[in-house]
Amino acid sequence: MPATKEHQTLPKTALEAVKGYDLSGKVFLITGAYSGLGAASTRALLSAGATVIAAGRNAKSQADFAAGFSSGPGTIDAEMTLDLGNLASVRDFAHHIQAKYATIDCLMNNAGVMNTPPGKTSDGFEVQMGTNVIGHFLLAKLLAPQTKRQIWLSSTAHLLIGDPPGDVHDHAKAPRINLDIIDKVDDQAYDSWHRYQQSKLGNILLAKRFPIEFGHIESCAVHPGVVRTNLSRHMSIVSILKYVWAAITGKGSKILTPEQGARTQTLCAIMHPEDLVPGGYYADCILAREGDSAQHMDDAKRLYDYCDNATRHFQE
Repeated sequence: MPATKEHQTLPKTALEAVKGYDLSGKVFLITGAYSGLGAASTRALLSAGATVIAAGRNAKSQADFAAGFSSGPGTIDAEMTLDLGNLASVRDFAHHIQAKYATIDCLMNNAGVMNTPPGKTSDGFEVQMGTNVIGHFLLAKLLAPQTKRQIWLSSTAHLLIGDPPGDVHDHAKAPRINLDIIDKVDDQAYDSWHRYQQSKLGNILLAKRFPIEFGHIESCAVHPGVVRTNLSRHMSIVSILKYVWAAITGKGSKILTPEQGARTQTLCAIMHPEDLVPGGYYADCILAREGDSAQHMDDAKRLYDYCDNATRHFQE
């Protein structure tokens, strides 16, 4: 199914994206698989007969979610937890997957945190960059030899030049990646939305760089839209109400359900290789325009090299 503006039957939900597909024998690994967008993609892929490795850091939530699919169709694997904010956990999880699966047809880097209070991961990185970018980088790097395709969840947040919602997205003015602040957190000057912008920009840059580092890997970044999930749990009630009001008055994006929001990442995970633009940025199931800051391939290499050096100890 080509992802072009001319296509007249673009799916409206993740389940519609897999309609007509037989994914028997295909293996998908989804981070943050048991809630929100990840859960919607997991359900859709399982319905088409796929094997889905459902990764998450809460063992009980993971097990409860997996129990709902014990009778098929498809096969869900929720044996081991994954904490992207802990690189030792990422390494151990990746080694477990390497030993169990010869091939990963698609790694969907779906999990993430947004607009968090100041804080660092257990390895000393700012929590949004550490979780959304560095943790996913290590997972993607360790599994690269057996991975065919990567989907990196990004957002129009990579265009932010202020606090959303409102007219604060700018393709030309959004800042480029800043490697100097990845391991720095100043409580007084901490700008949570800027750090989120940097992490979503980082996801696009890595989607562009991995196919260069590993010629056999297909990769793209995805903007799911404004989706009602628990990703917004760190937002103030005032910010949430502003989003709702902007949607109601037509001055902001329509708020989607997880099933609607997951359609693009699900389609990109299964579309024919000839239809997937390498390093492309997708929204609403079609190729979209990323910001100018995401088009600097030298930045993509610098970020890749930074992440590679920062996680070197855990790659041994």
